[in-house]
Amino acid sequence: MWLFLLLCVVILFILFIIRLYQILPNRQSRLISKATIHKKSHPFKTCIVLGSGGHTMEMIQLLREVDFNSLYRPRIYVVAQGDHLSSDKIKTFESRKGGKETFLIKVIPRSRNVGQSWLSTPLSVLNSLLACIKIILFDLPDLIICNGPGSCIPVCVISYIPRILGIKWIKLIYIESFARVHTLSLSGKLLLKFVDRFIVQWPYLEQKYPQAEYKGILV
Repeated sequence: MWLFLLLCVVILFILFIIRLYQILPNRQSRLISKATIHKKSHPFKTCIVLGSGGHTMEMIQLLREVDFNSLYRPRIYVVAQGDHLSSDKIKTFESRKGGKETFLIKVIPRSRNVGQSWLSTPLSVLNSLLACIKIILFDLPDLIICNGPGSCIPVCVISYIPRILGIKWIKLIYIESFARVHTLSLSGKLLLKFVDRFIVQWPYLEQKYPQAEYKGILV
């Protein structure tokens, strides 16, 4: 009996790995994704992950030239619990931007708080993943944009569930922070091979990481 169950688990794991390999973005799919975004005429439901401090400021600067009225709407902003400053900044930004569509701000628990014990971290991560399930699987955005905060990891992980199940291919765009000149952030290193487009702001990073796209200074 136990041998049969173990065999089933092994088979399921192998099938999962095969499926994951099939859906991982490669160079060709990145080019297709890029072309699709530029050619699409109807709106993208867009999920934007905000991080405290500099991450939110950079994201706001990145979004200033984005066409909210025609393409990137409605918008769902994801902020970490307790990050009231980011929520206030994005409300002010949306008000000044004058987008016609409404936007939502959704809060997820932090994967790990500053100074938190590593022993309790797995529970925090699980709590964060569950909150992301409610956002991603219920809202099913077309596009997720993030620029490096730790809170983007669970969001991107959960976005793979519809992709694995063949329900929807949620496009992932990661924009590395301007402050990263020679090396990627931890979030960037973890997500490099899993996002559809990985954009950097310094030419050295494109040379060092073939998956990256250098687009100049964006902020």
